[in-house]
Amino acid sequence: MASRKLTDEQVREIRCYERERAHYAGLANLYKRQNIANRYGVSYSVVTAIVDGLAYANVPDTPCAIQK
Repeated sequence: MASRKLTDEQVREIRCYERERAHYAGLANLYKRQNIANRYGVSYSVVTAIVDGLAYANVPDTPCAIQK
């Protein structure tokens, strides 16, 4: 899979998906890291690195608006 640079907004969205997945058990399957990776055209390992703070660490974290 080719690498792709994500925008700051996309990085924040990925972090929010992970928080929502952890907060709402019903979203666990929908927001699997592989599904998120597919949505943004990146690898699973990139999503994991973003969530763990290893990639895109320069992008400031912002609170997520939990949508219903």
